[in-house]
Amino acid sequence: MLYIIGLGLSDERDITVKGLEAVRSCERVYLEAYTSILMVDKPRLEAFYGKPVTVAHRETVESDSDEILRDADSVNVAFLVVGDPYGATTHTDLVLRARERNIPVTTIHNASIMNAVGATGLQLYNFGQTVSIVFFTDSWRPDSFYERVAENAALGLHTLCLLDIKVREQSIENLMRGRPVYEPPRYMSVSLAAEQLIEVEASRQGNVCGADALAVGVARVGSDDQLIRAGTLRQLAAHDFGAPLHSLVLVGHRLHLLEAEILRTHAIDLDSLNRTLKDKYKLEPFQSALGRFAAHQPRSVATRRFPPLQRRWYAQRLGADDSVLTSEWKQLLLSWKTLGLIAIPITAFALGTWQVYRLKWKLALLDDVNDRMHRRPIPLPLHVTADEIARNEYRRVLVHGVFDHAAEMLVGPRAMEGEPGFIVVTPLVREDGSRVLVNRGWIRRDLKDPRARPASQPAEPVTLVVFVRRAPRDNAFTPKSDPLSNEWYSIDVPRMAARSRSQEVLLDAIQPETVTSALHDSRNGIPLGTPMQIDIRNNHLQYLCTWYALGLLTSAMLIFKLRKPPTAASRVKQMRDRAGRFL
Repeated sequence: MLYIIGLGLSDERDITVKGLEAVRSCERVYLEAYTSILMVDKPRLEAFYGKPVTVAHRETVESDSDEILRDADSVNVAFLVVGDPYGATTHTDLVLRARERNIPVTTIHNASIMNAVGATGLQLYNFGQTVSIVFFTDSWRPDSFYERVAENAALGLHTLCLLDIKVREQSIENLMRGRPVYEPPRYMSVSLAAEQLIEVEASRQGNVCGADALAVGVARVGSDDQLIRAGTLRQLAAHDFGAPLHSLVLVGHRLHLLEAEILRTHAIDLDSLNRTLKDKYKLEPFQSALGRFAAHQPRSVATRRFPPLQRRWYAQRLGADDSVLTSEWKQLLLSWKTLGLIAIPITAFALGTWQVYRLKWKLALLDDVNDRMHRRPIPLPLHVTADEIARNEYRRVLVHGVFDHAAEMLVGPRAMEGEPGFIVVTPLVREDGSRVLVNRGWIRRDLKDPRARPASQPAEPVTLVVFVRRAPRDNAFTPKSDPLSNEWYSIDVPRMAARSRSQEVLLDAIQPETVTSALHDSRNGIPLGTPMQIDIRNNHLQYLCTWYALGLLTSAMLIFKLRKPPTAASRVKQMRDRAGRFL
């Protein structure tokens, strides 16, 4: 059995009980000593485990793993890893080699910097991709980690930076000569990592890890003398964090108020940190007090941001400066997005109210038109003015005269119930010789020729009951009529009147009241008149419901926005700006 056992972060006592039992049951014990180190030496481990420990360097694990796996199918072998076993890909490779030999593998996990970084107060689910920062040399200054940091920054996430260690490293000269001479161990410090990050930012210019970027440096996490300090990279570069091991965290923009409160306890310079939190993260000082208040509340309260009205109440209870709240409200209410969101429901309610008046006006108009249609027919004046047409629209009138069939005009094509046809417009010559246009109605296409419908060509005087209509309006898709060739695609009253020397008056013949009479007229070629019905649209009820619904919806959105912290919108904008720059 191959046991891969995590040792934790600090000393020999960090191993789990299960891991200790496994070590003591093993025939051989190897300690991986190049991806990380414990803060105690090998003799202390051997004394605590009661077993001899063999140090496995990089070449042993990566090139001579057969020695580690020897007889592991019949005896127990332990492979000890500082932190958690799967913190490095090398250990995964060892597991794959063991399984290729059918050696059973048992993994015993432990704490690592990947989860112990929560000691900084930064919440683990706000972390993005982890990166490694290596020592720069005169000829090699790698910055491939920068893209990963930029991606995290665009999403507002924190970035854990694992700092390089050099154990049993050979100089280039010794490596070329093949001499097994190794350089003294080196461990990257937080201050050196901060300097390298500032240097990379100066060359990349992405506003990701500049000198004023907020970061947290940690040293000897898990030990009795662990050290955590928060500040800008410039401040961290000048701070002494003491003995190794060190790690560094770049703070993202999705910083929770509780995270900010804990960072204040680790500040190198509290005033400087407060200015950074206010300017870059929009976290005012009083929100720290709210965080302490929320820390004693149920989780549902402690883990959320407080709406402005609740924050005002909490701040007053904690003695916070109310001017901060006032400035937040002014900033929120004066933002163009908020002003636009305020304008939308106001406009929608105004338009809805206007549609209420329009609905009342339209209902009164329909009642008036319906009254006109059912009044007793009156004689049509000999000379009809535009005012009389407007006043008597939809009013039934009596007209007497003779049709001038030679000046007949066909408008179309027009379909009725799926059958193509034409509208017949004929001038009517009255007793005094004046002429008016009569829309006699619809005929089938096969009756276009007047000779095919002799019944529709009366030569004697006729008396008609018609109703007055205003000229219909053309739409943009209707072709233009050609009066010279007598081709009409719409009822163009002025041009029709000019061609037939008539008054600009259009009278609609009324369709017979019974279906039988209408079918009889249609079969005999007599145009089918206009039905006695109102064709005025009334959609104002639908419109007012739409506008009021839109007003209610946008009002709810406005209330929701005002209840959210003012910093949320700015953070989303910052995340999008950074995403557009780096992704």
